[in-house]
Amino acid sequence: MYQEKVKQVLIKEHKNQPTLIQKETYDAIRNGASLVGLAKTGTGKTLAYAIPSLERAQQGNANSVVIIAPTTELAVQIRHAINPYIHALGLKGVSLVGAGNRKRQEDNLKKKHPEVIVATPGRFFDFFSSGRIKVEQIKTLIIDEADDILEFTKMELLSSLGQNLGPDGQILLFGATDSEITRDAEEVFNRHFLLVDVRNEQESTTKHYFLQVDNQHKIEFLQRMTKLDHFKGILFFDSNKTMMRFAGIFGHTKTKFELLANEFGKERREKALNDLASGKTKLLLATDLAARGLDIPGVTYVINFDIPSETNTYMHRAGRTGRMNAEGYVVTLGDDHDLRDLKKLLADQLEVERVYFAGYHLTTKKPNKKKKEEKKEQDQGVKQTVTAKKKGKKRKKRNKNKGYHPHYLKEKK
Repeated sequence: MYQEKVKQVLIKEHKNQPTLIQKETYDAIRNGASLVGLAKTGTGKTLAYAIPSLERAQQGNANSVVIIAPTTELAVQIRHAINPYIHALGLKGVSLVGAGNRKRQEDNLKKKHPEVIVATPGRFFDFFSSGRIKVEQIKTLIIDEADDILEFTKMELLSSLGQNLGPDGQILLFGATDSEITRDAEEVFNRHFLLVDVRNEQESTTKHYFLQVDNQHKIEFLQRMTKLDHFKGILFFDSNKTMMRFAGIFGHTKTKFELLANEFGKERREKALNDLASGKTKLLLATDLAARGLDIPGVTYVINFDIPSETNTYMHRAGRTGRMNAEGYVVTLGDDHDLRDLKKLLADQLEVERVYFAGYHLTTKKPNKKKKEEKKEQDQGVKQTVTAKKKGKKRKKRNKNKGYHPHYLKEKK
């Protein structure tokens, strides 16, 4: 299926068994077809479009493969994922992102004459409009997270770019959910597209839970969640404003966490992602746009602070956990009304179960009320005994919170 040089890299990375989306799209992409590829998150979409596109690229043909991603973090992640294959095939690649040094990026384009470009839309069109990248050079235009990116960028620019590709050019649109853009791709880009949708054939091990809690006790519940067995999670917010407000309050607890905020600089956002990936912190606060498409190893929990407004938003968040059939849980916080709204939002797509705390894990089994009351009485008795013993002793000085302080939010970017 793959060239020998590529096979060696796949074996080295323990990816020698192609996933369903990779198998179903390989031949079409290698043969130059334009294609819409839809697959669940975490099932190998990046290599599905990248490997056959790179195998088609010819050494010395500058800017022939262009990959557009919605965020700097995703563009950097894609470049990192495909770098071994770029090198194995004797090609050169560059990243063009808004957060990077423009002068250095321009020098790389001039000196390297790279065959492969991974870019965010703004920086790509910056160089495209200045003539550094020419439309006739592009043989393969790939739009990752296509269901999302075309709604947040200047649609007419991408549409015009696609329509002006040469007769031997191809356009690949990949995403986890379909949208008006992917459904109307032929009209948008004025060309024929093949549709490969394998979502219904892909099994998922991710469990979807609802944890009932009022706003007053959300912080307490989140602290308990970070103490669950094998917890490594991303807490999603609908807006940057809500997230920053929550971070200011949550910073007074002893729970360590990081932030992925839009206004933070590139280095600070990279540190937040690296700290979560390495296990230095177990919780990352993020918004949908900032975390779109990210693949962070070992994320076991995705938590919705509030009910997402759209099904696609929920699906993209859920895709940060349970990747490549690993263990994963999506937990949404809210009250009875929120549970009804969530079930309505996900009707006929996913089953959401009510869940409860049970020591250091979650359970769908409702706690026995009588046992719960007995435990409460026992806890109160123990508390009174401990208090009596401590009475008269000199009070120890409390340790300062070593977590994420509100004043950290005011540091320079």
